[in-house]
Amino acid sequence: MGRQMRQNDALVSYEKYASLFAGCIARTAAASAISPIELVRTRMQSSATHDFATVMRGISTEINNGGLRTLWRGLVPTLWRDVPFSAVYWFGYEQWKERVYEPMFASIDVSLGASRSELKSDVLARLATAFCSGASSGIVAATLTNPFDVAKTRRQIERHASPKSNTAQHTTLVRVVRHIVATEGIRGLYAGLAPRLMKVAPSCAIMISSYELGKAIFSG
Repeated sequence: MGRQMRQNDALVSYEKYASLFAGCIARTAAASAISPIELVRTRMQSSATHDFATVMRGISTEINNGGLRTLWRGLVPTLWRDVPFSAVYWFGYEQWKERVYEPMFASIDVSLGASRSELKSDVLARLATAFCSGASSGIVAATLTNPFDVAKTRRQIERHASPKSNTAQHTTLVRVVRHIVATEGIRGLYAGLAPRLMKVAPSCAIMISSYELGKAIFSG
């Protein structure tokens, strides 16, 4: 009996991190699956002609020379940015929702409940909770992972500016981060943070609130 209770307590302690691990696994799987498409998109945007056939011929030549792993070139820097973001976002979303916004909107719901139908009030409270939790968690996740986003962008720019340079091709994300800190200081790792937050916060809020609203509607 005591052993079973200890096992249940252990499961409860790990359960609160389920969203963190699930976010890591989901983002890793998604980024790995779409990496070839991302490669085509990046090449088309950086190509002088923007011609699909030309880009595909170039990628085909690279596959012949370097094998299929060429399609997953650049995956590691993407994972460095996206996996921590997803982990922080989904874990933070659950925490913001349970600890801050659910209690807050529940208290508001009680004070306004007399003037609204119970169903409408519940849906609005869930929508507001999801919207605010998504925005808050997105802001935190974007802020914490912005250095990886800056380093990935700088690395892409260097590779496209000097496509034949071995130094540019093999510069790791860690080296890019160290170079930015050495030349620009810590502040350089947060370049472009404001525009990123302006994009991430509303997109995360709209995405998760739409999901929660759809779930509420279709679950009856």
